[in-house]
Amino acid sequence: MATAGPGARIDERAISAGTTMRFALLVILLLVSSGSMMSAVAGANDNPDGFAGFGCQFAAGVDPTQGDGAVGYAGAITHHDALQACLDRYSTAPPWWADLVWPGLVLVAAGVLFWLLPVWKARRGRVVALATVDPDGGIRRAVADLAATAGLTQVPRVVIDPAAASASAVVFGRTRRPTVCLHAGLLARRSRDPEGFRAVLLHEFAHIRNGDVTLTYVTVAVWRAFVLLVLLPYLVWCAAVIPSSLQDPLWTAEQPFAARAFVLPVFMIVLVYLARSDVLRSREVYADLAAVRWGADPRGWAVTTAAPAGGSRGRRLLASFVELWRTHPRWDLRRDALTDPAALFGVQALPMFLTGAAAAMISAQATHYVAAGAPTSSWTHPATALLAAVAATGVAGIALWRAVAHAVLTGRRVPSGVRAGLWLGAGMAAGVLDMNEFAVAEWLPARPQVLLLVVCAGVVFAGWTTQCAHLWFTVWPGRSRLPAVLLVMAAGCLLLTAWFTWWQSGGVDLASGWISTEAELRTLERIFPGPAADHGTMLYVSAVVLPGLTGLQRPLVLAAVATLWLVPLLAWTTGSVTSRRRRPAGGAAGDVVAPEPPSTAPPPLRRALLSAALGGVVCWLAVAVTKAYLHTWQPPRGQRGGLYTFLSQAWAMVAVVTVATVAAGVACAWARRYPLLVALITAEATALAGLAGHFVLLSADGCVPPLRTLASRCYWLPTGAWPLVRMVLGPVLVSTAIGALVAVAAVSAIRRLRRAGAAHPVPAPPHGDGRGRLARRVAVSVLCAAAVGATTVAAGYENRSTSPTPGRYHVALPAQVAAPAPIAAMQVSAWLKFGGRDLILRYAAADAALSRALLQAADAHGRIESSVFKPVCAKFGRIMQDATRYFPVPDPQAAPLWRTFTDRTRSGSRGCALAFDEGDNRRFMASLQQFHEADTTLRSIQVRLDEVRLAGGGPPATGAR
Repeated sequence: MATAGPGARIDERAISAGTTMRFALLVILLLVSSGSMMSAVAGANDNPDGFAGFGCQFAAGVDPTQGDGAVGYAGAITHHDALQACLDRYSTAPPWWADLVWPGLVLVAAGVLFWLLPVWKARRGRVVALATVDPDGGIRRAVADLAATAGLTQVPRVVIDPAAASASAVVFGRTRRPTVCLHAGLLARRSRDPEGFRAVLLHEFAHIRNGDVTLTYVTVAVWRAFVLLVLLPYLVWCAAVIPSSLQDPLWTAEQPFAARAFVLPVFMIVLVYLARSDVLRSREVYADLAAVRWGADPRGWAVTTAAPAGGSRGRRLLASFVELWRTHPRWDLRRDALTDPAALFGVQALPMFLTGAAAAMISAQATHYVAAGAPTSSWTHPATALLAAVAATGVAGIALWRAVAHAVLTGRRVPSGVRAGLWLGAGMAAGVLDMNEFAVAEWLPARPQVLLLVVCAGVVFAGWTTQCAHLWFTVWPGRSRLPAVLLVMAAGCLLLTAWFTWWQSGGVDLASGWISTEAELRTLERIFPGPAADHGTMLYVSAVVLPGLTGLQRPLVLAAVATLWLVPLLAWTTGSVTSRRRRPAGGAAGDVVAPEPPSTAPPPLRRALLSAALGGVVCWLAVAVTKAYLHTWQPPRGQRGGLYTFLSQAWAMVAVVTVATVAAGVACAWARRYPLLVALITAEATALAGLAGHFVLLSADGCVPPLRTLASRCYWLPTGAWPLVRMVLGPVLVSTAIGALVAVAAVSAIRRLRRAGAAHPVPAPPHGDGRGRLARRVAVSVLCAAAVGATTVAAGYENRSTSPTPGRYHVALPAQVAAPAPIAAMQVSAWLKFGGRDLILRYAAADAALSRALLQAADAHGRIESSVFKPVCAKFGRIMQDATRYFPVPDPQAAPLWRTFTDRTRSGSRGCALAFDEGDNRRFMASLQQFHEADTTLRSIQVRLDEVRLAGGGPPATGAR
């Protein structure tokens, strides 16, 4: 019996390499970036309104020089409907297919390059045909024999590079039509070292057999097309825009944006080159191992090279840094991999960092690109997030699964995933910083500490994926674990999709400082009237927590939360962990390996269920305690809605989430295996039990006098309790998951400080008989049904948005601040151009019609005809209705004058109409006086607008009348 023990070697082919997805990640990044970068160039050159496409924003009073906070955007927020109407009227969205133009051009150019590169490499004058140097056909026969050894279906085309003195070769073209170029130095080596010649050819044939040729040259073609069509024009545009931007009044706000615009291509170059080099280095090792497996002499890798830098730490770091940029690993590393290819299965820091950065950039750029080209919908963010999540999961998720599988099969320690998650999260944070979403007009947002959430997201994804992969790899009963791989990867993809979706809206808003606790507090007090001063602490906590939970209660996030604990829970339905036949490392198909080490077996499910049951009982008691507290200040009948009802649900939510979090911490402390998964299962099951208790107590509210809150008499009223429970269902499920993660982090930190959990092995738990397996499956089925049902109800409730709690973030709007003179002039000019001048001209026309009507009445000896004056008065009213739907004047001094002008005109129009309806001449004369005062006020407004435009260096606004 072959036993896989510590230090054992396994066949590198047993687990997918995952390099195909890494190449795909680079291609996706380049295609998405091509559209995003060139849309920025096209948008900057397209200036249909004379304000670089931001005319409506300036008309609303937006001041980019105030930074990214609400101060500079107060006008746009307050008058959102007017802004949208302005954009709908003056902005022209490109057709849907315009989004595909630049990615399509890059793909077409890459296809052309992909076909031309082999032709260029095999051109005359650079290489010669094999027949010219092999008249007796000996080399061709050797090549054919080695191709058959490698399992190639056809002998590749072979050419010779007579100018290359190195004893090596290179393969290019396509996997189905490859060309192997032998260097002249290799031909000279053939006679004196036939085994070395054989090893080189087998190595190149391994690249063909592994499909490396097409992947490599597709990536090369896409990269070169991206450089020619996107990167170079983008850099030229950046260099051309900077000199003119220095004179722009918006330059102070554009400096961070311009800096990131320059950093983006540099970061892209470094990211793509490092990622491509890392993939190529691993492919070289795979080709080495295949060549040796086919009979190549390992001594062919005994190449004498300079030893890696030793001595000082600085020299070692420099050597490591240089190694990152190499497309071929050092010979000493290649020789070591022939003995133990464990490095191929390890989760390296650089690939995880690059994957996180690429995924964050794909998500941000795809979102901005799609939003700029077409109207957004509720699925815009999820669709673009899914693209980034699939790419990241395909790289990082597969890498984590490979590391787990290798560790289990060789008896090594399974990695925790925390270190890999930190690098993944750090890469995501770096990608976020390089995009103009975290901050636009500032170097850093108002709350840069929110960036730590990005790092935590990477840690959660990697830690959960690692433990879930470990669990499913251990319990999966079949020979092929592909279904288990797909299940875990799909779940991980859903988690990342939910994260990127939330980050693109809620995370960015949270970091920018737009979400205001004070505004949320005022909103709560307005929606839920009552004695708020007596419950300030709970209201303040609610104002802090609710904004974050509002963004996290979306159906996609709720589905991800359910996935966090249901996917590992299903593993307990696969049966017991026993010895089973597996194909071992490098062994025959019928060999048997030892059963998994005891420490990898899943803990008994009954322990987690017992913790959840006890937690559920405590939840019932905690909810009862909150009801007893609320009973102490129960308002009189008829006054128990509003604030009292809200606080009753808030206290119940706090009780359930707190108990569930504590239960998760206790379960994590008990569990030596899969602590994160056990904690999540325990916490969510506890929360469901607690919500059930909350429902029962609410339905029977009034039957226990000390626990009466909303009712005064004993009734069983589930139809009245259910809407209240449904209101807190989503927040409780999400908050419980967050609490469980915090509890696991705290317990893990305590364990690390006490150095517990790594000292002694854990005995394998006894496995139940068929009856126990049936009981497990019944329990899992019940929990899954409850979880799916609760998630569906919560998701449906959030979609209907019937909750009385705030459905969106609330922003504290500061008082309007005077903009710098050049910006103020731009605001006034935009206000006049996009509607203000039209309103003034229409008013002037109505005023002229009123003057003509008055002259006509004077000529008629003072006779005032209703048919003449009423249409004129109505015209004033219609103009003021349009003025109400438009922006106020974006100037602190002119704005109150504009309000006075509209109020007087509106009052005059109304009084004029009533005067004719009631035959009141005195009211008619009063309306004429109001029109006169409005006209005087309008002239003052025009004078002020002239002053603002002249102070900003622009022409005066006169000429409107």
